[in-house]
Amino acid sequence: MGLLVLAIALITLWGVRYSPDKDTFLSQQEAVFFRGFWCIIVVLVHVQEAYQNRIQDMISSFGFIGVTFFFLTSGFGIKYSISHKEGYMRHFWENRLPGLIVPAFFISVLIVVTQVILNNPGVIPQMLYNSLCWLIVLLVCYFVFWVVYFVIPTVIKLSAGAWQDVAICLIMIAFSLIDRFTDIKITLIWIVEPLGFAYGIIAAGYSEKIKKWIAEKWLFKTIVLLVLSGVFGLMYLKFKSVPVLGDYVIKIILGMAITMFIFQAVGKIKVGNKANSFLGNISYEIFLAHGYVLTMFEPLFKGISDPSGPYIVSSLIVIVIIAAIINRLSKPVIKKLRH
Repeated sequence: MGLLVLAIALITLWGVRYSPDKDTFLSQQEAVFFRGFWCIIVVLVHVQEAYQNRIQDMISSFGFIGVTFFFLTSGFGIKYSISHKEGYMRHFWENRLPGLIVPAFFISVLIVVTQVILNNPGVIPQMLYNSLCWLIVLLVCYFVFWVVYFVIPTVIKLSAGAWQDVAICLIMIAFSLIDRFTDIKITLIWIVEPLGFAYGIIAAGYSEKIKKWIAEKWLFKTIVLLVLSGVFGLMYLKFKSVPVLGDYVIKIILGMAITMFIFQAVGKIKVGNKANSFLGNISYEIFLAHGYVLTMFEPLFKGISDPSGPYIVSSLIVIVIIAAIINRLSKPVIKKLRH
C-alpha cells in the first residue's frame, strides 16, 4: 500500500510547476488531470470488505469528492459548450450519448460473456447495475439540463437567462434532499455527489469572475482553503457515521471546501503528465470496469496470509488494462455514430 500511495503521488505530482502568469480556469488539460487522480481514489472506495485496510479506508473516505468532481466537470463542460459552440443544444444527445453508451455496451458485453462462460448468469443483473450506476445518474443530470436549456425555451418560448442555472441547481438540491430523507433514490447510491453537477454549472457561468478571484492573494487564499479542508476533513473522519450531521452536512461542506482548494491551488500551478493524462482519458472506462474486476478478483486471493495489498494492486492493474482496451475499441465506433 505504501508503494501504491507513492505511485499515485508520483503520477499526480510529476511535472507540477509554479506558473505565475497562468490565466486559465478548469481547462481541458486540468479536467483530465483531476479525473486521472480521482478515478484511482474512487476505485479504492469499492474494494471488497475482506480486503480493506487502514490506508485504503483513510484514502477512500474522500472518494465521494472524486465522484462529485466528475459530475462537476460534466456540468461545466456542457454549460461551457453552450457559450462556445453554436447550435450545441440542437445536437445535444447526438454529441453526448455515443461517448457514454458505447463504452458501457462493451463492458456490459464483457460482463455477460464472462458470467455465461463461468456458468453464473444469476449475478449479471447486479453486476450490470453496479457498473452502470454512474451512467444512469449522469443521464438523469443530462436530461434535466436538456429540459431546462432546450425543451422549456423551445416549447414555452422563454428567453435564456440566469433562471436556467437557478432551476438546475434547485433540482439537484431537491434530488439530494429526496434521496437523503426519503426512500426514493433518484440518484441511486449517491446522496451528495450529484450536487457536483450544480457546482459545474455555476463554475462555468461565473468562470471569469472565479478566475479573477483566484488570482487575487493567491497564496493566502490557497493556505486558508487548505486549512479549512483539513479541519473539515478531520471532522468528517470523526463524525462520518453520525446521521445527517456527518454523513450529509459535513460531507457536503467538505466536498465544497476541497473542490475550492483544488481550484485555488491550480490557479497558479501547471499540472499534468503523460501517465496522469492516460488515466484521465480512460477515467470513464475505469468507472465502468472497476466494480466488475474487484468482484471477480475477490475469490482469487483468499489463500494469501495478507491479501489486501496484492488484491488491490492486481485489481488496479487489470482495471486500467480493461479500461484502456475498451477506450481503444470505443473510439472508432463513437466517431462513426457522431458522424
